[in-house]
Amino acid sequence: KRINSLVGTLFENVDDALFDLAERAGSNAIQTEYFDGMREVRKKRQLVERLFQEQATTAFADFAEGKLKPVKSETGAQATSGLSLVDNIALEESLAVTSMVAKAENRLSRSLYQVNQRLAVIVGGGKVDDACNPIGPAALGNAFRVAVCEFDVNMQVKLIIYKLFDRYVMAGLDVVYDEVNTELIRAGVLPQVRHVFAH
Repeated sequence: KRINSLVGTLFENVDDALFDLAERAGSNAIQTEYFDGMREVRKKRQLVERLFQEQATTAFADFAEGKLKPVKSETGAQATSGLSLVDNIALEESLAVTSMVAKAENRLSRSLYQVNQRLAVIVGGGKVDDACNPIGPAALGNAFRVAVCEFDVNMQVKLIIYKLFDRYVMAGLDVVYDEVNTELIRAGVLPQVRHVFAH
């Protein structure tokens, strides 16, 4: 619920962000693209929010059943030579998500580490790291990326939506992880976690 409300806040701010950019656009063509983006987001917002929730819920269910695969970024897998336009767009999106996830994992490393350790206890002691935590930045970034495929907008508009995801969702995860840790401690799951930093 908390994460869904962060996504809701993100979409409440997309309109204003795109409108401001349209107002400042250097040409009519660019302005039209921002206005088209606004219309598209308004039209499909509920669908995209629902798809995000479904993706996130599936990740959670897969995790509970021990089936969640680590989320891998696709950037390394693609050879940069001979990329088609479609590949270039996919690469640009992948880079946007990867850098956003890395920044969040770095910033939240302490509370995320504790969530990982406690989730590991819940699933019977298997290793849980940032890449396979169902509420980790990687899983959420991936869920959002799948959901925003529904938006028929140009890359510029999509990158703005990702920036806002970073600003409103990734930046709001501190509270989510603090709540999760508090709830799990209350339930008696690893009241003390010794943080071991990898060198």
